[in-house]
Amino acid sequence: MASAKSPDRWKARLLEGGSAALTYALVRAEVSFPAEVAPVRLQGSVASVGAGVVFPLGCRPSWTTGMELSAEYLREKLQRDLEAEHVEVEDTTLNRCACSFRVLVVSAKFEGKPLLQRHRLVNACLAEELPHIHAFEQKTLTPEQWARERQK
Repeated sequence: MASAKSPDRWKARLLEGGSAALTYALVRAEVSFPAEVAPVRLQGSVASVGAGVVFPLGCRPSWTTGMELSAEYLREKLQRDLEAEHVEVEDTTLNRCACSFRVLVVSAKFEGKPLLQRHRLVNACLAEELPHIHAFEQKTLTPEQWARERQK
């Protein structure tokens, strides 16, 4: 085991499963020589993306995921698969570190279902896409609820 003053102490902690933010903070705060950062990157605690640009794991721009997601793509898929009467998809990626969306889905398939079941329907529809989305907000309404909300 590394001593408390050992430079390898923080590496051992990272490999034990610290969060990406903690990993990034430790690498930045405790590395005294840039050459020590390279082995940590290779061990998977920090993702390196071209030309020396480094992002903490779980906090990468959407263009690094390999799956190109757009608001229009998600809107069409939700509308088709949930037979939705109305779908709004807002790409909220701007000012965030990874792919993020906010959706409003209005579908008769939500009739008589509690919120959790509605969200599960949306999640099932986007099962292939959700692993590539960092943040996902959803609002699900029946056509009747949507009509009432528009009258307000």
